[in-house]
Amino acid sequence: MKLFKHYIFLAMLVICLILLFSSCKNQKDFSNNNNKIKTEKQVSTKKEEKLEPSEDTTEPSEDKTEPSEDKTEPSEDKTEPNEEKVDRNEDVVWDEVTENGVDEELLLKNIDEKTLTFIAQQFQDICKKIGEKEKKDKFYWLKGEWYHDVMDSKQYHNVILLGNKAMKPLFLIIYKSPIAGLYEWICSKALTEISGFDFSNENNGAGWGNSKEFLEMFIDRVLEQKK
Repeated sequence: MKLFKHYIFLAMLVICLILLFSSCKNQKDFSNNNNKIKTEKQVSTKKEEKLEPSEDTTEPSEDKTEPSEDKTEPSEDKTEPNEEKVDRNEDVVWDEVTENGVDEELLLKNIDEKTLTFIAQQFQDICKKIGEKEKKDKFYWLKGEWYHDVMDSKQYHNVILLGNKAMKPLFLIIYKSPIAGLYEWICSKALTEISGFDFSNENNGAGWGNSKEFLEMFIDRVLEQKK
């Protein structure tokens, strides 16, 4: 009887071991299957990522260099309100200049504001460029280059092309200015050229030296013409 129980115990023990071994094997197979599935999914995901068009965060470069709208627009030469050639034969009536002085109120009334602004802009541009050259070359004035820079400039010729239309605005600038600098000198030179007045014999053949001298000579010449 005891031996029979012993056999039964051994049989049960063997069965338990078989079941335990089987359970471990199944668990291992299940784990391996899971790992395999995960690995396949990872590989599949990577392949899909490679196949999908990369959403390039750098958007297609909208060629920022737009078709060059030539920034140098066709020069509407702002510097030419009215290209009139100099006509020295056309008389300018100087009612503003009298023996008693200059009638400023009448002078202002007879001046075209746009022409005045245009002339001022042109000659200020010349003075600015000369000022820049002076800073770069301390001998600039001694070389006399400033004279050619004035006379050969586009701005100077733009004003000369205005002809008689520019005379009274130029006169006003010179008359009202408290100084006699380069700007006033350029105005005096332009008014001399447009008017056709010859001042070379004045001041003992020296002509005028600055805008103040020019103004006196010009007024005297205008008064002479009125007689």
